[in-house]
Formats: sequence, C-alpha cells, structure tokens
Amino acid sequence: MKVKVYSQKHCKYCDNVKDALKENNIEFENIEIDDNRDEWNEITRIIGIGMTPTIEFNDEIWVPSRDFRGPEDLLKRIEYYKEYPLPKATNDEKIEMLLNANKNLAMSLQQINMTLANMQNKINQLVNPQPKPTPTPPMSDKVEEETTNN
Repeated sequence: MKVKVYSQKHCKYCDNVKDALKENNIEFENIEIDDNRDEWNEITRIIGIGMTPTIEFNDEIWVPSRDFRGPEDLLKRIEYYKEYPLPKATNDEKIEMLLNANKNLAMSLQQINMTLANMQNKINQLVNPQPKPTPTPPMSDKVEEETTNN
C-alpha cells in the first residue's frame, strides 16, 4: 500500500503532511504537481478539486478539508485503512457511489436552501416588524345587549 502525496513547492501545509508521514515511518512518494502536470490534471479531473496536499492511498484520493483536517487526522485515516483495507470498487459500485454522492449533495443543498429561507424570514421580521395589533376594548353590557336584541 503506497501513499502518494501531490504537493507544491513552498506549500507549508504540504510540508507539514510530509513531515508527519516521515516521523511516523510511513513510506510515500512525493509528486510535485509543477513537475507532473499531466498526472495532476488527471487527478483533479477525477476529484474535481485542485487542492494540495492531495493524498492517493490504495485507490482512494483524499483532499484536505474534505477528507482530513490535518496531518494527525490523515495519519489516523491511513492507519485505519492499513488495518481495514477497502477492496477495489467494481464499476457498478462506482456508479452507485456517484448516485449516492449526488443524492447526498442534493439533500445538503436542500437543507442549505431551507436554512437560508429561515434566515431571510428572520431578517425580514427584524427589518420590517409587524405592528402589534391593538387590543379591542371589551364591549359594555349595554352595547352587548343591543347587538343581541337586534
């Protein structure tokens, strides 16, 4: 199981990840994206994000912020999948994964839309408060009798 780190020169976050891998004796291949544009373009086409350090491990591609929050989180993820490796996905499984990802995205967008609508309603209430209705004075007995007698 080989780890590939797609990194950039002068990227502090990339350096932190590579240092953590070295400190934990995890072998990795460093791929400088400036020197390997064709390979990097293929990776970014697949994942749709051009962010470094991108990690390729056991046919999985992990992107910072989406798949790991920092070097420590990445190390835990690598150790987990070393112990419990995922079998290579079949084409049917890949299609199912894409369908599920689209459903999850649609659900997330719907939740964001509902949250924005609620926020907009609250803002409208603050900006344009509805006047409080003035209480209706109770009718006197005399007026009440007249209305019931008619």
